[in-house]
Amino acid sequence: MKELVQNKPGSFIGLFMILLLLVPLVNSGQQSTINEGFENRLLKNIHQQVFEYPWNDAAFLPGKLELASRQTMKRKLKDAREYAYNPDKFEASFSALNNLSAPDKAIFIKSFYFYQPEIIKELVQAGLGEDLQYLPAVLSAFNTEAKSSFKRAGIWQLTHFQGVLNGLQINKLVDERINTEKATRAAVQELKKNETLFDDPQKAILAFVFGKTKIKNLCRRAGGDDCSVNELLAIAPEEMTDFMAAYQASAAFLSQNKFFYEQELPKTALAKVRLQTHFDQISAVLPISNNELWFLNPQYHYSIIPEKASITLPEEMKQDFLFLQDSIYKGVDSTLFEVVAQKIEYPPAPNRQYLGEKVKDLEIEGKTKIEYTIKSGDVLGFIAEDYDVRVADLKYWNNIYNERKIQAGKTLDIFVDDENAEHYRNLQQQTAKNEEPKTIVPNFGSGTLPGIVIPESSRKVEHIVKSGESPYVIAQKYDGVTPEKILEWNSISDARKIQIGQKLIIYVQ
Repeated sequence: MKELVQNKPGSFIGLFMILLLLVPLVNSGQQSTINEGFENRLLKNIHQQVFEYPWNDAAFLPGKLELASRQTMKRKLKDAREYAYNPDKFEASFSALNNLSAPDKAIFIKSFYFYQPEIIKELVQAGLGEDLQYLPAVLSAFNTEAKSSFKRAGIWQLTHFQGVLNGLQINKLVDERINTEKATRAAVQELKKNETLFDDPQKAILAFVFGKTKIKNLCRRAGGDDCSVNELLAIAPEEMTDFMAAYQASAAFLSQNKFFYEQELPKTALAKVRLQTHFDQISAVLPISNNELWFLNPQYHYSIIPEKASITLPEEMKQDFLFLQDSIYKGVDSTLFEVVAQKIEYPPAPNRQYLGEKVKDLEIEGKTKIEYTIKSGDVLGFIAEDYDVRVADLKYWNNIYNERKIQAGKTLDIFVDDENAEHYRNLQQQTAKNEEPKTIVPNFGSGTLPGIVIPESSRKVEHIVKSGESPYVIAQKYDGVTPEKILEWNSISDARKIQIGQKLIIYVQ
């Protein structure tokens, strides 16, 4: 089968240099400070796509770009200023978009119309306003690889916590925030929750980007929950008013400029893999490139598809994949699955003065330090497992030479990956809020646990927990099973306490 796209990144180096020369200079004075952050972020995301599959090939889904005339854009600017929250900032952001070079405009508009159908479908199903389709434009310029300093990811710039709470899988091998279809579904769920909470679509957007707590506090200062968005923005930080101006400008710009694809967007289909599989194994058997596999399945780090996960393929290729699976699995090279972890080189250990003295001024590139308060019954092994670190690391960071003498109430410094820091902080807060006195749960063997409701006509199975599995991941493997039921059936109060190799009882209909 002919590939949907051919990757030709080399021929675009010259184009990228031209793009940099064509970037328009912003006007001097106050306006340049207003839109500088938005424009720089916009250009960075657009230029990153110049080298990315499939936007680096003009042959990818050819179509017709229809740009609004200068007069039309002037008229749109004049009309839109009347409803803009901050007319001057709106005009600055609108001008930044309107002054994009021709190649930049083409990529920005084409990528918007590529993802628009899926976004509109999810918004309509959720009963949300279609104007939310423009939100990814200001967040990421529809760049799937967009990353922020706050560790957001994907076209919706979801935080780790937003992703997990809305059903996305995020771990060392998988980050579904980068999968546009799944991320859109999660983002729409989050926006729906916010709109229900605030009863205002604009406040829901601000809460999505800046956090519910911050918006609640601003509402309180602005006169209460019934305050208008104008009243809220009047006392909001400048970054919030900048964002709303850029959002309104993006909506106005994209509503006037169109891209019409000459052919239907390619249809895709999901197929399940039985064994852990690398993109190289698939491209060696099927007529599809690694680049195309990555474009369709960007959530898989290292191009590795975990066992029993799903892969997205061109619709016409699904049957070939299922028929040739055995050949695909046989082409195994063990080196394909060697994910090399970064080795942390520590400075010489300081002289030990007393148990628990922290290593002073220790900083580790790519890691964030968080504090953990030791609880009664804690051991370093469990703590290390919860935070995905080594016991040896915990002992070094906290100058512990005898792990059996750690004391409840003391704090430990733990260095976690930057991208996971917010997740662990939120888990700490949630655990502290919901913490109850620990009780010892007796082992009832294979019998029925007291007080547990067993579904009728169900069969009991034992599931062995594997690396990377959580109650949510396990529940997806059994029809009609929820993470909450798994915890209930096994008398587990904290989902983080399940361990690799642990046997879980599951009742399947």
